[in-house]
Amino acid sequence: MLDANITVEARIAAPPERVWSLVGDVDRWAEMLPTIDAVQRIDPGAELGLGARLRVRQPGLPPATYEITRWSPGRAFDWVAMSPGVRTVGTHEVRQDGSGDTKLVLGLAWHGPLAGLVRVLLTSRARRYVEQEAAAFTRLAQVPAR
Repeated sequence: MLDANITVEARIAAPPERVWSLVGDVDRWAEMLPTIDAVQRIDPGAELGLGARLRVRQPGLPPATYEITRWSPGRAFDWVAMSPGVRTVGTHEVRQDGSGDTKLVLGLAWHGPLAGLVRVLLTSRARRYVEQEAAAFTRLAQVPAR
Protein backbone atom coordinates (compact mmCIF):
# COMPACT_ATOMS: atom_id res chain seq x y z
CA MET A 1 0.00 0.00 0.00
CA LEU A 2 1.03 3.58 -0.57
CA ASP A 3 2.65 5.36 2.36
CA ALA A 4 -0.43 7.50 2.89
CA ASN A 5 -0.79 10.85 4.61
CA ILE A 6 -3.89 9.44 6.25
CA THR A 7 -4.27 5.77 7.15
CA VAL A 8 -7.22 4.33 9.03
CA GLU A 9 -7.40 0.68 10.05
CA ALA A 10 -10.43 -1.22 11.30
CA ARG A 11 -10.68 -4.77 12.57
CA ILE A 12 -13.99 -6.22 11.44
CA ALA A 13 -15.67 -9.33 12.84
CA ALA A 14 -16.69 -10.58 9.40
CA PRO A 15 -15.02 -12.60 6.65
CA PRO A 16 -13.00 -10.71 4.00
CA GLU A 17 -15.52 -11.67 1.31
CA ARG A 18 -18.26 -9.84 3.20
CA VAL A 19 -16.10 -6.74 3.73
CA TRP A 20 -15.04 -6.71 0.07
CA SER A 21 -18.66 -7.02 -1.05
CA LEU A 22 -19.13 -3.55 0.47
CA VAL A 23 -15.78 -1.89 -0.23
CA GLY A 24 -15.72 -3.09 -3.83
CA ASP A 25 -19.32 -2.04 -4.52
CA VAL A 26 -18.36 1.55 -5.27
CA ASP A 27 -21.55 2.15 -7.25
CA ARG A 28 -23.54 1.88 -4.00
CA TRP A 29 -21.28 3.96 -1.76
CA ALA A 30 -23.72 6.89 -1.72
CA GLU A 31 -26.27 4.55 -0.11
CA MET A 32 -23.78 3.14 2.39
CA LEU A 33 -21.44 5.95 3.38
CA PRO A 34 -22.32 9.28 5.02
CA THR A 35 -19.28 10.86 3.33
CA ILE A 36 -20.47 10.23 -0.23
CA ASP A 37 -23.30 12.16 -1.90
CA ALA A 38 -23.02 10.49 -5.31
CA VAL A 39 -20.87 8.17 -7.40
CA GLN A 40 -21.37 8.16 -11.14
CA ARG A 41 -19.48 6.09 -13.68
CA ILE A 42 -17.99 8.18 -16.48
CA ASP A 43 -18.25 5.20 -18.84
CA PRO A 44 -21.56 3.60 -17.75
CA GLY A 45 -21.18 0.46 -19.88
CA ALA A 46 -17.64 -0.29 -18.71
CA GLU A 47 -16.96 -2.89 -16.08
CA LEU A 48 -15.85 -1.68 -12.66
CA GLY A 49 -12.14 -2.42 -12.50
CA LEU A 50 -8.75 -1.24 -13.67
CA GLY A 51 -9.10 1.94 -15.72
CA ALA A 52 -12.72 2.63 -14.72
CA ARG A 53 -13.45 6.30 -14.11
CA LEU A 54 -15.98 7.57 -11.58
CA ARG A 55 -17.23 11.01 -10.65
CA VAL A 56 -17.51 11.33 -6.87
CA ARG A 57 -19.35 14.04 -4.95
CA GLN A 58 -18.70 14.47 -1.22
CA PRO A 59 -20.18 16.98 1.23
CA GLY A 60 -18.24 20.25 1.27
CA LEU A 61 -15.75 19.20 -1.42
CA PRO A 62 -15.64 19.88 -5.15
CA PRO A 63 -16.60 16.90 -7.32
CA ALA A 64 -13.64 14.73 -8.31
CA THR A 65 -13.08 12.24 -11.11
CA TYR A 66 -11.22 9.15 -9.93
CA GLU A 67 -9.59 6.50 -12.12
CA ILE A 68 -9.02 3.03 -10.69
CA THR A 69 -5.29 2.30 -10.97
CA ARG A 70 -5.18 -0.99 -9.06
CA TRP A 71 -7.98 -3.53 -8.92
CA SER A 72 -7.46 -6.81 -7.08
CA PRO A 73 -10.98 -8.23 -6.61
CA GLY A 74 -11.56 -9.47 -3.10
CA ARG A 75 -8.46 -7.71 -1.81
CA ALA A 76 -7.79 -4.12 -2.83
CA PHE A 77 -8.24 -1.17 -5.11
CA ASP A 78 -6.60 2.22 -5.51
CA TRP A 79 -7.87 5.21 -7.36
CA VAL A 80 -6.39 8.54 -8.38
CA ALA A 81 -7.95 11.97 -8.95
CA MET A 82 -6.06 14.76 -10.68
CA SER A 83 -6.60 18.46 -10.11
CA PRO A 84 -4.33 21.43 -10.84
CA GLY A 85 -1.18 20.94 -8.76
CA VAL A 86 -2.44 17.92 -6.81
CA ARG A 87 -2.78 14.20 -7.38
CA THR A 88 -5.05 12.53 -4.79
CA VAL A 89 -4.56 8.80 -4.20
CA GLY A 90 -7.09 6.72 -2.26
CA THR A 91 -6.22 3.17 -1.20
CA HIS A 92 -8.59 0.45 0.01
CA GLU A 93 -7.32 -2.92 1.30
CA VAL A 94 -9.15 -5.90 2.77
CA ARG A 95 -6.88 -8.37 4.59
CA GLN A 96 -7.63 -11.55 6.49
CA ASP A 97 -5.99 -11.70 9.89
CA GLY A 98 -5.08 -14.86 11.76
CA SER A 99 -8.18 -14.78 13.97
CA GLY A 100 -10.74 -15.03 11.18
CA ASP A 101 -11.54 -11.33 11.39
CA THR A 102 -10.79 -8.90 8.59
CA LYS A 103 -8.51 -5.90 8.67
CA LEU A 104 -9.68 -2.98 6.55
CA VAL A 105 -7.00 -0.40 5.70
CA LEU A 106 -8.06 2.86 4.04
CA GLY A 107 -5.52 5.46 2.97
CA LEU A 108 -5.47 8.90 1.40
CA ALA A 109 -2.46 10.83 0.12
CA TRP A 110 -1.85 14.01 -1.82
CA HIS A 111 1.11 14.58 -4.15
CA GLY A 112 2.27 17.50 -6.27
CA PRO A 113 3.25 21.15 -5.92
CA LEU A 114 0.06 22.12 -4.07
CA ALA A 115 -0.13 18.98 -1.91
CA GLY A 116 1.17 20.84 1.15
CA LEU A 117 -1.58 23.43 0.90
CA VAL A 118 -4.22 20.72 0.41
CA ARG A 119 -2.91 18.90 3.49
CA VAL A 120 -3.25 22.07 5.57
CA LEU A 121 -6.76 22.77 4.30
CA LEU A 122 -8.23 19.27 4.16
CA THR A 123 -6.41 16.84 6.47
CA SER A 124 -8.82 17.26 9.39
CA ARG A 125 -11.95 16.82 7.28
CA ALA A 126 -10.40 14.04 5.17
CA ARG A 127 -9.31 12.08 8.25
CA ARG A 128 -12.82 12.41 9.68
CA TYR A 129 -14.32 11.20 6.40
CA VAL A 130 -11.99 8.19 6.15
CA GLU A 131 -12.72 7.28 9.79
CA GLN A 132 -16.48 7.53 9.11
CA GLU A 133 -16.10 5.32 6.04
CA ALA A 134 -14.19 2.67 8.00
CA ALA A 135 -16.85 2.78 10.73
CA ALA A 136 -19.68 2.45 8.19
CA PHE A 137 -18.03 -0.51 6.43
CA THR A 138 -17.47 -2.13 9.84
CA ARG A 139 -21.07 -1.65 10.91
CA LEU A 140 -22.49 -2.90 7.60
CA ALA A 141 -20.18 -5.92 7.39
CA GLN A 142 -21.09 -7.06 10.89
CA VAL A 143 -24.85 -7.02 10.25
CA PRO A 144 -26.03 -10.63 9.95
CA ALA A 145 -27.06 -11.63 6.43
CA ARG A 146 -30.82 -12.02 5.93
